Amino acid sequence: MKNTGTQRTRLSEKLSSVVGSNTPLRDLASNFSQVARSALAEANTLTVEKISIRLKRLPKKLDGFRLVHLSDIHHSPFTDIQHISRAVEIANQLKPDMFILTGDYVSHETKYISLMAQVLGKLESEFGSYACLGNHDHWTDAGLVTDLMRGENIKVLINEGFRFTAHGASFWLAGVDDYMVGQTDLRSALRGSFPDEMKILLAHNPKILNRAARAGVDLMLSGHTHGGQIKFRDDEKRILLRRKLKNGLHRRNETQIYITRGIGTVVLPVRYGCPPEISLIELTQ
Repeated sequence: MKNTGTQRTRLSEKLSSVVGSNTPLRDLASNFSQVARSALAEANTLTVEKISIRLKRLPKKLDGFRLVHLSDIHHSPFTDIQHISRAVEIANQLKPDMFILTGDYVSHETKYISLMAQVLGKLESEFGSYACLGNHDHWTDAGLVTDLMRGENIKVLINEGFRFTAHGASFWLAGVDDYMVGQTDLRSALRGSFPDEMKILLAHNPKILNRAARAGVDLMLSGHTHGGQIKFRDDEKRILLRRKLKNGLHRRNETQIYITRGIGTVVLPVRYGCPPEISLIELTQ
Protein backbone atom coordinates (compact mmCIF):
# COMPACT_ATOMS: atom_id res chain seq x y z
CA MET A 1 0.00 0.00 0.00
CA LYS A 2 1.39 3.44 -1.00
CA ASN A 3 2.24 5.98 1.68
CA THR A 4 -0.34 8.82 1.46
CA GLY A 5 1.91 11.25 3.26
CA THR A 6 4.70 10.66 0.73
CA GLN A 7 2.27 11.24 -2.18
CA ARG A 8 1.14 14.55 -0.68
CA THR A 9 4.73 15.66 -0.18
CA ARG A 10 5.66 14.89 -3.80
CA LEU A 11 2.55 16.73 -5.11
CA SER A 12 3.37 19.75 -2.96
CA GLU A 13 6.93 19.77 -4.30
CA LYS A 14 5.68 19.66 -7.92
CA LEU A 15 3.24 22.54 -7.36
CA SER A 16 5.92 24.61 -5.65
CA SER A 17 8.28 23.96 -8.55
CA VAL A 18 5.69 25.05 -11.15
CA VAL A 19 4.67 28.21 -9.26
CA GLY A 20 8.23 29.07 -8.37
CA SER A 21 9.48 28.91 -11.94
CA ASN A 22 6.98 31.57 -13.22
CA THR A 23 7.53 30.26 -16.74
CA PRO A 24 4.03 28.81 -17.36
CA LEU A 25 2.41 31.98 -16.02
CA ARG A 26 4.59 34.16 -18.21
CA ASP A 27 3.78 32.00 -21.23
CA LEU A 28 0.06 32.21 -20.48
CA ALA A 29 0.19 35.99 -20.09
CA SER A 30 2.22 36.33 -23.28
CA ASN A 31 -0.13 34.11 -25.29
CA PHE A 32 -3.19 35.95 -24.00
CA SER A 33 -1.62 39.29 -24.86
CA GLN A 34 -0.85 38.11 -28.40
CA VAL A 35 -4.40 36.83 -28.91
CA ALA A 36 -5.85 40.11 -27.61
CA ARG A 37 -3.68 42.17 -29.96
CA SER A 38 -4.61 39.92 -32.89
CA ALA A 39 -8.31 40.09 -32.05
CA LEU A 40 -8.27 43.89 -31.91
CA ALA A 41 -6.34 44.10 -35.18
CA GLU A 42 -8.55 41.56 -36.99
CA ALA A 43 -11.68 43.59 -36.25
CA ASN A 44 -10.23 46.34 -38.45
CA THR A 45 -9.37 44.11 -41.40
CA LEU A 46 -11.58 43.42 -44.41
CA THR A 47 -11.74 40.18 -46.40
CA VAL A 48 -13.41 39.73 -49.78
CA GLU A 49 -15.13 36.36 -50.09
CA LYS A 50 -15.98 35.32 -53.67
CA ILE A 51 -18.90 32.92 -53.96
CA SER A 52 -20.59 31.38 -56.98
CA ILE A 53 -24.18 30.26 -56.37
CA ARG A 54 -25.98 28.09 -58.90
CA LEU A 55 -29.72 28.75 -59.14
CA LYS A 56 -31.94 26.53 -61.27
CA ARG A 57 -34.53 29.22 -61.90
CA LEU A 58 -32.11 32.03 -62.70
CA PRO A 59 -33.08 33.54 -66.08
CA LYS A 60 -30.51 32.80 -68.76
CA LYS A 61 -30.00 36.50 -69.47
CA LEU A 62 -28.93 37.03 -65.85
CA ASP A 63 -26.30 34.28 -65.81
CA GLY A 64 -23.24 35.87 -64.20
CA PHE A 65 -25.17 38.62 -62.39
CA ARG A 66 -22.98 39.88 -59.53
CA LEU A 67 -24.04 41.06 -56.07
CA VAL A 68 -21.98 42.54 -53.27
CA HIS A 69 -23.50 41.64 -49.92
CA LEU A 70 -22.72 43.76 -46.85
CA SER A 71 -24.23 43.28 -43.40
CA ASP A 72 -23.86 44.05 -39.70
CA ILE A 73 -22.17 47.40 -40.24
CA HIS A 74 -22.74 48.31 -36.56
CA HIS A 75 -21.57 51.92 -36.68
CA SER A 76 -20.97 52.60 -32.97
CA PRO A 77 -18.10 53.25 -30.55
CA PHE A 78 -16.83 49.80 -31.58
CA THR A 79 -16.96 50.25 -35.37
CA ASP A 80 -15.82 53.63 -36.61
CA ILE A 81 -16.82 55.36 -39.82
CA GLN A 82 -13.33 54.97 -41.31
CA HIS A 83 -13.71 51.18 -41.23
CA ILE A 84 -17.11 51.44 -42.91
CA SER A 85 -15.75 53.85 -45.52
CA ARG A 86 -12.97 51.40 -46.38
CA ALA A 87 -15.55 48.67 -46.82
CA VAL A 88 -17.57 50.88 -49.19
CA GLU A 89 -14.45 51.77 -51.17
CA ILE A 90 -13.45 48.13 -51.61
CA ALA A 91 -17.03 47.14 -52.44
CA ASN A 92 -17.20 49.77 -55.19
CA GLN A 93 -13.93 48.52 -56.65
CA LEU A 94 -15.56 45.10 -57.14
CA LYS A 95 -18.04 46.72 -59.58
CA PRO A 96 -21.08 44.53 -58.87
CA ASP A 97 -24.39 44.84 -60.68
CA MET A 98 -26.19 45.41 -57.37
CA PHE A 99 -25.56 45.92 -53.65
CA ILE A 100 -27.43 43.94 -51.00
CA LEU A 101 -27.48 45.17 -47.37
CA THR A 102 -28.94 42.93 -44.67
CA GLY A 103 -29.32 44.91 -41.48
CA ASP A 104 -27.76 46.07 -38.22
CA TYR A 105 -26.35 49.30 -39.61
CA VAL A 106 -25.92 50.98 -36.21
CA SER A 107 -25.75 50.17 -32.51
CA HIS A 108 -26.31 52.01 -29.25
CA GLU A 109 -27.27 55.59 -30.23
CA THR A 110 -29.17 57.49 -32.93
CA LYS A 111 -26.24 59.86 -33.47
CA TYR A 112 -24.52 57.14 -35.51
CA ILE A 113 -27.32 56.80 -38.05
CA SER A 114 -26.85 59.87 -40.26
CA LEU A 115 -23.17 59.41 -41.08
CA MET A 116 -23.66 55.68 -41.61
CA ALA A 117 -26.40 56.38 -44.17
CA GLN A 118 -24.26 58.97 -45.95
CA VAL A 119 -21.35 56.55 -46.30
CA LEU A 120 -23.51 53.64 -47.49
CA GLY A 121 -25.10 56.06 -49.94
CA LYS A 122 -21.74 56.18 -51.73
CA LEU A 123 -22.16 52.60 -52.96
CA GLU A 124 -22.33 52.73 -56.76
CA SER A 125 -23.70 50.07 -59.09
CA GLU A 126 -25.80 49.94 -62.24
CA PHE A 127 -28.90 48.60 -60.46
CA GLY A 128 -28.57 50.24 -57.07
CA SER A 129 -28.67 49.16 -53.42
CA TYR A 130 -31.40 47.16 -51.64
CA ALA A 131 -31.67 46.63 -47.91
CA CYS A 132 -33.61 45.11 -45.03
CA LEU A 133 -33.52 45.97 -41.31
CA GLY A 134 -31.92 44.14 -38.38
CA ASN A 135 -32.61 43.91 -34.65
CA HIS A 136 -30.07 46.59 -33.71
CA ASP A 137 -31.73 49.02 -36.10
CA HIS A 138 -34.98 48.53 -34.20
CA TRP A 139 -33.24 48.78 -30.83
CA THR A 140 -31.77 52.13 -31.95
CA ASP A 141 -34.40 53.79 -34.21
CA ALA A 142 -35.70 51.76 -37.16
CA GLY A 143 -37.76 54.63 -38.53
CA LEU A 144 -34.83 57.01 -38.66
CA VAL A 145 -32.54 54.35 -40.15
CA THR A 146 -35.11 53.67 -42.87
CA ASP A 147 -35.77 57.34 -43.67
CA LEU A 148 -32.12 58.36 -43.87
CA MET A 149 -31.10 55.34 -45.94
CA ARG A 150 -33.97 55.94 -48.35
CA GLY A 151 -32.79 59.54 -48.51
CA GLU A 152 -29.49 58.18 -49.84
CA ASN A 153 -31.37 56.26 -52.56
CA ILE A 154 -31.02 52.93 -50.78
CA LYS A 155 -34.22 50.95 -51.28
CA VAL A 156 -35.19 49.56 -47.87
CA LEU A 157 -37.59 46.63 -48.25
CA ILE A 158 -39.79 46.12 -45.18
CA ASN A 159 -41.98 43.05 -45.65
CA GLU A 160 -42.31 43.87 -49.32
CA GLY A 161 -41.01 42.81 -52.70
CA PHE A 162 -41.12 43.67 -56.37
CA ARG A 163 -40.26 42.24 -59.75
CA PHE A 164 -36.70 43.31 -60.44
CA THR A 165 -35.85 43.59 -64.15
CA ALA A 166 -32.42 43.75 -65.78
CA HIS A 167 -31.00 42.75 -69.17
CA GLY A 168 -34.47 41.84 -70.40
CA ALA A 169 -35.14 39.31 -67.62
CA SER A 170 -36.62 39.42 -64.13
CA PHE A 171 -36.88 37.82 -60.68
CA TRP A 172 -38.71 38.62 -57.45
CA LEU A 173 -36.60 40.60 -54.96
CA ALA A 174 -37.99 40.89 -51.44
CA GLY A 175 -37.00 41.88 -47.94
CA VAL A 176 -38.50 41.04 -44.55
CA ASP A 177 -38.36 42.95 -41.29
CA ASP A 178 -36.42 41.52 -38.37
CA TYR A 179 -37.25 38.20 -36.72
CA MET A 180 -35.96 39.02 -33.22
CA VAL A 181 -38.37 41.92 -32.81
CA GLY A 182 -41.27 39.89 -34.16
CA GLN A 183 -41.79 41.95 -37.31
CA THR A 184 -41.15 39.35 -40.04
CA ASP A 185 -44.00 38.98 -42.56
CA LEU A 186 -42.79 36.67 -45.31
CA ARG A 187 -46.23 36.32 -46.90
CA SER A 188 -46.42 40.08 -47.51
CA ALA A 189 -42.88 40.14 -48.89
CA LEU A 190 -43.74 37.51 -51.50
CA ARG A 191 -47.22 38.79 -52.34
CA GLY A 192 -47.44 39.39 -56.09
CA SER A 193 -44.69 36.96 -57.05
CA PHE A 194 -45.33 34.13 -59.52
CA PRO A 195 -45.02 30.54 -58.23
CA ASP A 196 -42.49 29.61 -60.92
CA GLU A 197 -40.23 32.69 -60.86
CA MET A 198 -36.90 32.93 -59.06
CA LYS A 199 -37.09 34.61 -55.68
CA ILE A 200 -34.29 36.29 -53.72
CA LEU A 201 -35.04 37.22 -50.10
CA LEU A 202 -33.17 39.63 -47.84
CA ALA A 203 -33.56 38.63 -44.19
CA HIS A 204 -31.21 39.80 -41.46
CA ASN A 205 -31.72 36.73 -39.28
CA PRO A 206 -31.15 33.29 -40.88
CA LYS A 207 -33.61 31.83 -38.36
CA ILE A 208 -36.43 32.06 -40.91
CA LEU A 209 -34.74 29.72 -43.41
CA ASN A 210 -37.33 26.97 -42.92
CA ARG A 211 -40.15 29.40 -43.67
CA ALA A 212 -38.35 30.63 -46.76
CA ALA A 213 -37.86 27.07 -47.98
CA ARG A 214 -41.55 26.29 -47.56
CA ALA A 215 -42.41 29.49 -49.46
CA GLY A 216 -40.28 28.55 -52.48
CA VAL A 217 -37.49 31.12 -52.04
CA ASP A 218 -34.48 30.27 -54.21
CA LEU A 219 -31.83 32.31 -52.39
CA MET A 220 -31.86 33.96 -48.99
CA LEU A 221 -29.17 36.46 -48.00
CA SER A 222 -28.58 37.04 -44.29
CA GLY A 223 -26.16 38.26 -41.65
CA HIS A 224 -26.71 38.54 -37.87
CA THR A 225 -24.36 35.77 -36.74
CA HIS A 226 -21.02 37.54 -37.35
CA GLY A 227 -19.82 34.01 -38.02
CA GLY A 228 -19.41 33.74 -34.25
CA GLN A 229 -17.10 36.81 -34.14
CA ILE A 230 -14.53 34.94 -32.01
CA LYS A 231 -13.65 31.39 -32.98
CA PHE A 232 -10.88 29.24 -31.54
CA ARG A 233 -9.60 26.07 -33.15
CA ASP A 234 -12.04 23.83 -31.31
CA ASP A 235 -14.84 26.07 -32.69
CA GLU A 236 -16.62 25.81 -29.35
CA LYS A 237 -15.81 29.12 -27.69
CA ARG A 238 -17.33 32.20 -29.30
CA ILE A 239 -18.51 35.62 -28.22
CA LEU A 240 -21.91 35.05 -29.79
CA LEU A 241 -24.13 32.05 -29.12
CA ARG A 242 -23.38 28.85 -30.99
CA ARG A 243 -25.66 28.47 -34.01
CA LYS A 244 -26.22 25.69 -36.51
CA LEU A 245 -25.99 28.21 -39.36
CA LYS A 246 -22.95 30.36 -38.61
CA ASN A 247 -21.77 31.69 -41.96
CA GLY A 248 -21.23 30.66 -45.56
CA LEU A 249 -23.46 28.85 -48.04
CA HIS A 250 -26.08 26.35 -46.86
CA ARG A 251 -29.08 24.59 -48.35
CA ARG A 252 -32.51 23.65 -47.06
CA ASN A 253 -34.33 21.58 -49.69
CA GLU A 254 -34.38 23.75 -52.84
CA THR A 255 -33.57 26.94 -50.94
CA GLN A 256 -30.01 28.17 -50.54
CA ILE A 257 -28.83 30.71 -47.97
CA TYR A 258 -25.64 32.72 -47.83
CA ILE A 259 -24.74 34.14 -44.40
CA THR A 260 -22.00 36.75 -44.33
CA ARG A 261 -19.75 37.33 -41.31
CA GLY A 262 -20.52 41.04 -41.59
CA ILE A 263 -18.38 44.14 -41.15
CA GLY A 264 -18.66 45.30 -37.53
CA THR A 265 -18.65 43.95 -33.99
CA VAL A 266 -20.94 43.76 -30.95
CA VAL A 267 -20.37 43.07 -27.22
CA LEU A 268 -16.59 43.51 -27.64
CA PRO A 269 -14.67 45.38 -30.39
CA VAL A 270 -12.76 42.25 -31.40
CA ARG A 271 -12.76 39.41 -33.90
CA TYR A 272 -10.60 36.29 -33.85
CA GLY A 273 -10.51 33.63 -36.55
CA CYS A 274 -13.53 35.36 -38.07
CA PRO A 275 -12.52 38.47 -40.07
CA PRO A 276 -14.99 41.08 -41.34
CA GLU A 277 -16.39 40.09 -44.73
CA ILE A 278 -17.35 41.73 -47.99
CA SER A 279 -19.22 39.07 -50.00
CA LEU A 280 -19.00 39.06 -53.80
CA ILE A 281 -21.68 36.69 -55.06
CA GLU A 282 -22.01 35.59 -58.68
CA LEU A 283 -25.31 34.03 -59.69
CA THR A 284 -25.05 31.25 -62.26
CA GLN A 285 -27.38 28.76 -63.92
